[in-house]
Amino acid sequence: MLRLPHPTQVAIRRIRHIGLICLIGLITSVLPPKALAADVSLVVSPPRFDVAGNPGETIQKIIKVTNNSATQTLNLKAFVKDFIVQDDMGTPVPVSVTASGRYFASPWFTLDRSSLTIPPKSEDQLIVLIQVPRDALPGGHYAGVFFQPVPEGGLKTTVSYTASQVGSLFGITVAGNVKYNAIIKDFSVGKNLYEFGPVDFQATIENQSDTHISPKADVKVYDMLGRQLTDLSLDSVNIFPFTSRTIAGRWETVWGLGRYTATLTAAYGPNGAVATRTILFWILPYKLMTALGVILLVLIAVFILIRRHILHREDKRDDEIDELKRKIVELENKNR
Repeated sequence: MLRLPHPTQVAIRRIRHIGLICLIGLITSVLPPKALAADVSLVVSPPRFDVAGNPGETIQKIIKVTNNSATQTLNLKAFVKDFIVQDDMGTPVPVSVTASGRYFASPWFTLDRSSLTIPPKSEDQLIVLIQVPRDALPGGHYAGVFFQPVPEGGLKTTVSYTASQVGSLFGITVAGNVKYNAIIKDFSVGKNLYEFGPVDFQATIENQSDTHISPKADVKVYDMLGRQLTDLSLDSVNIFPFTSRTIAGRWETVWGLGRYTATLTAAYGPNGAVATRTILFWILPYKLMTALGVILLVLIAVFILIRRHILHREDKRDDEIDELKRKIVELENKNR
């Protein structure tokens, strides 16, 4: 006689099958297909151009694009985009022509082609022509040539890039009556009182010029006697018009005692304009000084106690001698 499975067992089996199917679907949806996974290294060099030009001048530059992937062919779209900088880290932000205003430059660019196909372990070049208009405003103008992967067959490709590897940024300074001005908004140390070194410096410089600047900043440290102890160079960065950048440096010292003066000097512009600012800080090994003070007080107390003990013994010895002398005199008197 044929025995049918119990309805409860059938339901359990169905639940197991459904759970297994869902688990397989979840795994396949999370893991990318092998055919699409690609570890692609795209290198664009140089990452930045600083260009000086006159109104009406045509400038030619070459960008080298390298595909370091071992197996993946890169299909790239090349395009030009204006950019601005809004944060203290100097991060370029692409914007539209209408939004970039006075500093735009993308209409000046002509690329020799708009797409590139680069085989694995190969490189290619892109020629860039920059036509500076005759009525271009003096000062800085900014745009970048960027490269975007074009997937084949409409499928997504897993590609890893960094900001410096997907484009070249152009800073174009048009000759003319260019205003240069910069201020040091902030200059500080990690703390006003250090027990020991090192000492960390941080400065924020604001560029109020018509073009970008690359200030050469250094910090000179002096002791209480006015002697210069170090001349520390800070990071060299580009600062775009009407933005600020924060730079840092470290004085690698260990020991110090007293008040110190630090003077920041930032030289910028073609004529060597200088911005300066001075701060004070202290280095006092107060824990060590406290411990040495306690040890010194203990030594002084021990010295005083020993001296008193010695003096007391000398006084007692003198009394004993006087008593012996008195007894000797008494004996002599009796013998008479």
